[in-house]
Amino acid sequence: MAVIHAPRPLPPPAPPVAPAAPPIALLLVEPHFLVRRTVSAIARDMRLADPKEVTTIAAAESLVALCAFDALFLSLDEEAAALELMSHVRNGDTKCAADIPIAVTAASCDTALALRLKHLDVQRLLLRPFKVKGFLDAIVALRAHPAEIHRAA
Repeated sequence: MAVIHAPRPLPPPAPPVAPAAPPIALLLVEPHFLVRRTVSAIARDMRLADPKEVTTIAAAESLVALCAFDALFLSLDEEAAALELMSHVRNGDTKCAADIPIAVTAASCDTALALRLKHLDVQRLLLRPFKVKGFLDAIVALRAHPAEIHRAA
């Protein structure tokens, strides 16, 4: 004798998934090879950013004169040059928007530097030594900047 089973009901359809935001164009200035390559690779894999990597502020100066970026992540190893670059960006002397989100890394930060970074509207400061997760969290924060950081299509 054959047993006939009633068909199982179909599960409800999955809710539509919102498309992820496109990766931001990030200028990453980091002289340390291992940090720069690790952060860039992970940011690309996670589709957080499409980083353009440079090792010096001088190279970054020439890039921001030619290209617009959605965010900047700068090392303060060359502190005076980095502060000057941020001033140029905030004054609108580059292809980047004057209100572009900026994050920096530094070995230390005294009160004078903290006030200067605040004046330049730096969103994040990472002190060395830091974990890669901290770097990636800062990139996520740059993506969430309230200003329109994605270029209009």
